[in-house]
Amino acid sequence: MNKQLTLLTAAALGCIGAAQAQNNVSVYGTLDGGVLNMSTTAGASYIPNTADTGKLTGIKDGGIGGSNVGLKGQRDMGNGNKAYFQLQGNIKINDGAFGGANSAGTSTNFNQMALVGLSGNAGDVKLGRQISPMYFAMASTDARGGRYFGSTLTTLVGMNSISRAWNGTGNAVFGTVYNDNSLTYTSPKFGNTTVSVQHVFGNVNGNSSANSQDAVTAVYSDGGLRLSALYYNGKGNGAVGTGTNATAYGFTNTANTNRLTSIGALYTTGAWTMSAALFDGKIPSGAQVPATATMAAGSTHTTATALALTYKLSPEFTLSGGHYILKDKTNAGNKANQTAVSLDYNMFKDTTVYVQAASTSNTGSNMNLSPVFGTPVTAGKGNTATMVGVRYTF
Repeated sequence: MNKQLTLLTAAALGCIGAAQAQNNVSVYGTLDGGVLNMSTTAGASYIPNTADTGKLTGIKDGGIGGSNVGLKGQRDMGNGNKAYFQLQGNIKINDGAFGGANSAGTSTNFNQMALVGLSGNAGDVKLGRQISPMYFAMASTDARGGRYFGSTLTTLVGMNSISRAWNGTGNAVFGTVYNDNSLTYTSPKFGNTTVSVQHVFGNVNGNSSANSQDAVTAVYSDGGLRLSALYYNGKGNGAVGTGTNATAYGFTNTANTNRLTSIGALYTTGAWTMSAALFDGKIPSGAQVPATATMAAGSTHTTATALALTYKLSPEFTLSGGHYILKDKTNAGNKANQTAVSLDYNMFKDTTVYVQAASTSNTGSNMNLSPVFGTPVTAGKGNTATMVGVRYTF
């Protein structure tokens, strides 16, 4: 993998010089990591496991967000129009590995973005592997910005995990953040509102509907107020990532096995920013979902509440906190609660030092809400976590 990265980097840098005369091409990236302490762990899979693999103290990639490196460029076509491309992949600072899992559960170099697009007065169209507009809508009304540690992102991961039909790779049940084979249109802003529509092709021969996904988001922004709404629906891909497929749970590959809706609000006044969001994830009932369908004792209907507050102590220091509640509507009494706090110090424009902590309560054998993305915790058990790290952007 390191040899592949070296060749890719060399090729990219070699092309930049030749392309600069005609295009705006640049290399960029972020390195983010620190020391993580967690009271319980559960291996690498997000499938809920009540066996505790013990305490963890070690180097963790991604405290505010994952480390990555990318290559992007654009061509000005005049009259406000442009063509562009973007390639971006994870690069872990703990071991130097490049790339990661794609929607099929296999490993690719540019696992976050590999896309081309056109942008102009009529809006923006891009196709390829990309971040879902669903995530951007969620993060836009999260006072903690959808960070890796205690946020709407970890809330969504927790919702997907307790379904027992997602192990951390592949398409998730209640909304997928990264999508292969996707086409996204984002409208120009009208009435302070921007709308995005994404279609993910299932690429199934003979049936264009099978394993497809659709998402629609709207974000309203006026002064200090921001509102978001999202709707996501997936067909037949609720069990991808478990090593099986939807038919193993009694679904057809055209059944509406995935559904997520959410509304959020954020308001900034002076040094304060506050936010609230509600999520509802379910496997819809109806004729397409047979009565024999099962999610192996996981949740088929989960709700979540996300509350966050940020206070800017000074231009350099920001204090933030959030509280997150998950309820399993399938298994009575199963729930999770989490409180997270962070202090970020913007030492320089490109360098942030942070310290963060979280306490989580998980009740139920399928409840394993984790305070930090990428590190599953023991199901049905409380967890405490702290992390001190640094983030550098170039």
